[in-house]
Amino acid sequence: MCGIAGIFNLDHRGDIDEGLLHAMTNVLVHRGPDDGGYYTNGRIGLGHRRLSIIDLNTGRQPLSNSAGTVRLVVNGEIYNYRELRRELRSFGHTFRTRTDSEVILHSYEQWGIDCLSRFNGMFAFAIWDSGRSRLVLARDRLGIKPLYTTMVDGTLLFASEVKSLLMHPRLDREVDPEGISSYLGYRCVLGGGTLFRNIEKLMPGHALVYENGCLAKIRYWDIPIDSERKDLGEEHYVRSVRRLLFNSVHRRLMSDVPLGAYLSGGLDSSIIVSIMAQLERDPVKTYTIAFPEEGFDEREHAIAVARRYDTDHREIVIDDGDYIGMIPALIRAKDAPLSVANEVPLHLMSKELKKEITVVLSGEGADELFAGYGRIFRSPFDYKRARFLESNGDLLPEYRGHLLDKIKDIYGTSHFLNELDHFIRKYHWVSAIDKENFLTEKILKDIDGDTAILEFFSDQFDKAGRLSHYDKILYIFQKVHLENLLMRVDMTTMATSVEARVPFVDHELVEFVFNIPFHHKIRWKSRMHETMAAMLTSDELSENHDTTKYILRKAFSNDLPESIINRKKMGFPVPLDRWFGGRYTEFVKDILLDPRTAARGVFNVPALEAQLRGDRAKEHSTALKMWMFMNLELWFRSYIDEREGGMASLREGHHEPEVSHREAVSV
Repeated sequence: MCGIAGIFNLDHRGDIDEGLLHAMTNVLVHRGPDDGGYYTNGRIGLGHRRLSIIDLNTGRQPLSNSAGTVRLVVNGEIYNYRELRRELRSFGHTFRTRTDSEVILHSYEQWGIDCLSRFNGMFAFAIWDSGRSRLVLARDRLGIKPLYTTMVDGTLLFASEVKSLLMHPRLDREVDPEGISSYLGYRCVLGGGTLFRNIEKLMPGHALVYENGCLAKIRYWDIPIDSERKDLGEEHYVRSVRRLLFNSVHRRLMSDVPLGAYLSGGLDSSIIVSIMAQLERDPVKTYTIAFPEEGFDEREHAIAVARRYDTDHREIVIDDGDYIGMIPALIRAKDAPLSVANEVPLHLMSKELKKEITVVLSGEGADELFAGYGRIFRSPFDYKRARFLESNGDLLPEYRGHLLDKIKDIYGTSHFLNELDHFIRKYHWVSAIDKENFLTEKILKDIDGDTAILEFFSDQFDKAGRLSHYDKILYIFQKVHLENLLMRVDMTTMATSVEARVPFVDHELVEFVFNIPFHHKIRWKSRMHETMAAMLTSDELSENHDTTKYILRKAFSNDLPESIINRKKMGFPVPLDRWFGGRYTEFVKDILLDPRTAARGVFNVPALEAQLRGDRAKEHSTALKMWMFMNLELWFRSYIDEREGGMASLREGHHEPEVSHREAVSV
C-alpha cells in the first residue's frame, strides 16, 4: 500500500521538473512512510511512497524490468500474485523480489494491457513503457484505490490524491458548481469529476493509455449482467457465497506485518471476523468505536462476537469534542468535504489501531451486494403500487387515497414519469427542493436543474438494460454508491498509514452475487407479511415485513450469535442531532453564519440561519444537511481561500487531536 505520483510531457517539451515531482510525491508521505523513490528520464517522471506490507526488505519503487525499458509505480495489493508468479515463471520470467508489485511488471511484459483482467486485487498504478513510448494508468475494477489526473500546459499529472496535483504552481483551482451539487446530493462527485473543474478521477475498471500521440480511456471491466439468469436455488447460493467469501478473506490475510479487523457489531464486520478467526491460529485483533449517547453504542454486539471467537478486542469511545476537533484536519487529508458523518470516528479508530497493526479488514460492500439498504432497494414496491393504483382508480378508494398520500409524503409525488424519476426522488441526501432553498441563485443557474446528474443516472439505467427495477438500483449502487464508501475507507485509513482491505469487494464475489435473483437478497418473512405490506410504504415495511441480505444471513447463520444474524441495519450512526444544542451547534453556526461564508456566494445564508434556530436544528435530517454544508464551507477555506496556507499545513503534516476517551477491553 503506497502513494504514487507522476508527470508526463505529452508534447515532448523538455525534461520534467524534478523539484515538482519530489514535492508531489513527498506530500503523500502519510500513504507511505517507510520508503520513497523517484525515476526521471526526459519526458516522464515517476514518484513513489511505500508502506511496506509484503517483502519488507526489497521491492523498492519505481520498479523496472531487467532491460530497464518498463517502469512501474503502484498503490495497492494483488492478492493472486503467487498464482500469477507461478504462471509467469512457466513462460520464462525470473523474479528479483517476493513482492506482488513485480508480478504486475512481468504480467504487463507478458500480456500487455490485457494483464488488467488477470489481477485480483485493489490497485492504482502507472507503467511507462519506453520501448513503445506508452504510458498506462490503471485503476482496479470497483475503485478501491484512487487515481487522479489533470493537464497543465501540455503536461499530464497523476497521483493518488488531489493534494499532490495541487503542488503544481500553475494549476488553476476553479471550482465546478456541478461538483458542488453532486456532493450535496450524493455525498460524492459522480462519474469522473471532482470539485475542481480541471481535475478528474480515473473511473473504476478503467485505464488511461497514451500511445502514438493519443490519450485514450479504456474500460476493461464492468459488472457482467446476465439478464436471462436462472434461479439455481437457495442452497446453491448459500454454498457459493460462503465459499467465495472464505476465499476472499483468505486472500486478504497475506501480510508480513500485523493485521486485524474492524468489528462494529453489525452483520457484515462480524462475518469477516468470524472467517478470520476460523482461518487464523492466533487470536484476531478487533477494534470497535462507540459514542456515550444512548442508542448509538453497539459495543455489546461487538463484544458478543469477540467473546465467541476469543478475539483480542479493543474499544474506542469518543464524544463531540473529539469529533469537532478532527473535522478540519480530516478534510485536508481527504482533499474534499467529508461524505458521511462516520468518517471521523473511522479515522480516529484507524489512528488508534495503527499503534498495534498496519493492515485492517473491513466489511464495506455487503450492503451494496446483498441489498442491505432496505428502504432503497425495496422502494420499487412503491413505484409499482403507485402505477397500479393510478391505472385502477375505482379499486378500493379508501385504500388507494391513503397509500398514495403516504407515497407522496416520501417522494413529493405519487405520479412517477418512469423508473429513473422514481430513483432520483428516492436516492439523495440534500434534495432538489433543499438546493433551491439553501443555494444562491448563481449556483442554481450554473447547475441548470441538475441536468448533468440526470444524464449521468440515465446513462447508468441504460447500461443496466433489461434488468428489473430492483436490479437496476443494485447495479447503480455497486457502480456509484460503493465507490464513495471505498474512497472513504481509503482516506480514513491511509491518512494514518494503515492499509484497509475489503473482502466483500472481491470482483469474483461481486460478479457472482450480482446475478443471484433479487428474492434471495430481500425476502418476505412470510406470505402474511407480504399481504400486510400492501398497506405500507417501503420505508414502513423494510426490515419489519422482510429480511434484507437474506442469503448472506443464511450462509453464516451457524457462525454468529442469533442476535447478530437477526439484527436490523444500524449502519454507523453518529449522534449529530443529539449534539445540536451543545458545543457542536455553536461550531456549525460560527462557520455557516460567518460573513465569510455569505461573501462566497454559494449558500443562501438567511435560509441557513432560519434552519439553525430552535428545535428544528435538532432534527436528524436538519443536522445532517447542516453537517454537509459546514463540510463544504470548510473545504472552501482550506483549498480555495487559503491556497498557500491550506496546502502548507498538508506539506508539514496535519496535527490531529488525541482521542480523549479511550478504553482497552479484554473479552
